[in-house]
Amino acid sequence: MNFIKKRNIIIALSAVFIILFLGIWVSVEYLSHRFYPLGYLEEIKDNSAKYSLEPSQVAAIIYEESKFDPDVVSSQDAIGLMQILPDTANLLAKELGIDRLLRDDLFIPDVNIRFGTYYYRELLDKYNGEQDLALAAYNAGFGAVDKAERKIDKLPKETQEFVKRTKKTERVYITLYPEELQVSPENLAKNKLNFFELLSVVYKKIPIKNRK
Repeated sequence: MNFIKKRNIIIALSAVFIILFLGIWVSVEYLSHRFYPLGYLEEIKDNSAKYSLEPSQVAAIIYEESKFDPDVVSSQDAIGLMQILPDTANLLAKELGIDRLLRDDLFIPDVNIRFGTYYYRELLDKYNGEQDLALAAYNAGFGAVDKAERKIDKLPKETQEFVKRTKKTERVYITLYPEELQVSPENLAKNKLNFFELLSVVYKKIPIKNRK
C-alpha cells in the first residue's frame, strides 16, 4: 500500500512538473515572439539576396536600430527601420543610380531597407567580411573604426555594446524564425539558442516591476 501511495505521489509530482514546464515553455515562446517581432519579411529577404547578406543579420540590425518602427527618427536625424542618415542616403543614392531622393523616402520600408542593406554590404566588403567591424562602422561610422585602428576595444562603449547586442539578437532571430529567414541548417545548428538561453533573453525584456 505504501508503495502504491509513493508511486502515485511520484506520478502526481511528475505531472505537475510537466504541466509547469509546458506552461513556462508556452510563455517563453509567446513572449519571445512578442518581444522580437519580424516585420517587412519580403523586403528583408529580397534585399538580403540582392546584396548577399544573411536575412537574420538584417533583421537583427533593424531590431537594434528601430525595433521595426519605420517612422522612428533619432536625435542625429537617422531615419526609419535601419536608421539611415539623409547625407549618407544621398551618397548611396548616386551609387545606386537614383537621381532624386527625398528625405521622406527614407520612411518607406523598402527604400530604407534597400539603402541599409546596400550600405552594410559595402561595410562588410571594406572590412573583408568581418562582421564585428562592419557592425561597428554601421553604428559609429567607418571613419571612427579606421581611427580606432579597426580595434573594437578602442571604440566607444556604446558602439561595443551595439556590436554585442546585434550579434546576440541575430541568434534570437535565428532561433525564432529559421524558416522565415531562410537560415541554413549549419547556421541554425551553430547559433540556435537553447531553451534556458532563450528564457534568459525573455526574462531580461520583462520590466523589473513585473518580474514576480
